[in-house]
Parts: sequence; C-alpha cells; structure tokens
Amino acid sequence: MYISMIYRTKLLMLFTICLLSLGAAKLTAQEIRANNPKEKKVLLLIAALPEVKERAAHIKRVSQGKNQITLMVSAEPELSIPYYQVNVNDNAPSYKNYYQFAVDPKTYEIFYYDAVKNRQYTLAEWRKIRKQQ
Repeated sequence: MYISMIYRTKLLMLFTICLLSLGAAKLTAQEIRANNPKEKKVLLLIAALPEVKERAAHIKRVSQGKNQITLMVSAEPELSIPYYQVNVNDNAPSYKNYYQFAVDPKTYEIFYYDAVKNRQYTLAEWRKIRKQQ
C-alpha cells in the first residue's frame, strides 16, 4: 500500500510526540515552561534526554524533593541564530544553569551549546566529550 511521504512524516511526528508525552509524564521532577505547541514539543524532546532525566532525579534526590529542574526556551529561532535555545536550570534560589541546548525548528535535531567555548556540538560529539572528562 502506498503512503505518501508527507502522510508518513506527519504520522511519524505524531507518534514521536505521543511517545515523548508518555515519557515526560513519568518525569515528575521537571517543570516545562512553553508558550506554544512548538515550544512544548521542543521542551519535551529535551526532557526526554537521558542526561536531563538524570539531572532531574539528582536534583530531586539531593534537595529531598524541594527543588526540580526547569526547562524553558530562552530564545526563539531568528536570522542570526536559527534555533530554539533551551536552558535547563534548577528552581532553587541559585537557578543554576546545567545545560544549554539548541533545537533546529525544522528537523528538531538537538545540539548541545557550550557557552564557555561558544561552540555548538551534536549530541554524539557532546556525549563523547563527556565520557572523556
């Protein structure tokens, strides 16, 4: 049976959103601050990353459930930076920023942004660097 490429793409996106929603529902130690459905999708993708899940569990554990991770879009795509920019912080008085990510609004590919080096890495590159440290 022939299924058009557009229909397949839409079906795959819907399936992905459903899976992410189910996965994010299990994450009780995160707060997602989205202003629209696209931002929510971007934040759910970030929330599903193993590193973010681990950090959320760690913050919840060490704070004895008093603090949690907050995910928020710090900037929307524009001409100079064509990515959603996402910060992963704790909601403690320090509001420590643990991770910064960039998400392509067309492909939803996720990149890690290193603010110290002012460099963007693919997730594979970032994970390799983390293992070496």
